Amino acid sequence: MAKLFRTREGDATAVDTRTQLTTVGSETAPGPLLVPQSMKFITGVIVSSIQNMAAATGFSGLVRLEGPGLPNGPETFAAVAGGNAVATGGNASNSTVRIPVNLPVTPANEILIFGEMCGTDVGGVGFVVTLEFSTQMEAGGSVNKTFTVEGDIGTVDSKTLLTTQGSVTAPSPVVPSTVKKIDKIVFAVSSEGLADGKQVWFLRLGGNAVQNGEQVIAVGSSGRIAVQSGSDAAAQHMISQVLNDVDIAVSPSDTLTVAIEGAGDDTGTGHAVVTLIYA
Repeated sequence: MAKLFRTREGDATAVDTRTQLTTVGSETAPGPLLVPQSMKFITGVIVSSIQNMAAATGFSGLVRLEGPGLPNGPETFAAVAGGNAVATGGNASNSTVRIPVNLPVTPANEILIFGEMCGTDVGGVGFVVTLEFSTQMEAGGSVNKTFTVEGDIGTVDSKTLLTTQGSVTAPSPVVPSTVKKIDKIVFAVSSEGLADGKQVWFLRLGGNAVQNGEQVIAVGSSGRIAVQSGSDAAAQHMISQVLNDVDIAVSPSDTLTVAIEGAGDDTGTGHAVVTLIYA
């Protein structure tokens, strides 16, 4: 199976705003990102993202794919979440994550890549995204469709529904008519770290579409202690994580809910972004 890779990067500096990624470092005008000839699928989306730590708050971030090169319409992916206890210091790096998918593409047509900072304006968020094009799906794979939501979690021990998608204020929670299950879950969750303590995070998937009742899944944890006088607290940051082969049966054309809940100590507002990859 032959593969080709195409990359774009850029900065999102306004909250809940679609920011197109159009450059590749020294290539300031690489032109449109066209699906290479003979390529039939995107089989991986490789992402890294990080905040500039310029504001004492938190955020989440997502990647959006659009354009005529995607015959099944736009796709979205959870990318990052983070928080800063102070705006006067911080130093961090993030790894990349490869999100495995099977998205049909149309050769010689353009795909637009956008990065979005969601929730609260943290100052700026940098994104780099690579699309992995292939001539065929992985063996045994199915065509995928994505659904992404994000939101802020204001207190512990309280189920918080995620209902927005950055610049899209009301994404439809209806399961596509062509799918039978949630194949993968992609997520990032973090706290602002504005209060001392520790807390854990879990995801709740519910609604009529989830055939076997609510599914509750651990997705992360956060902790913070005040630093000594004259020092600055490090930022929290989580690059998106992928749970493969979750195989949660869903009813097509029915509605589901996505919620995040924190438990333990309240370390400040949490920020989460979750992608369901249907098959």
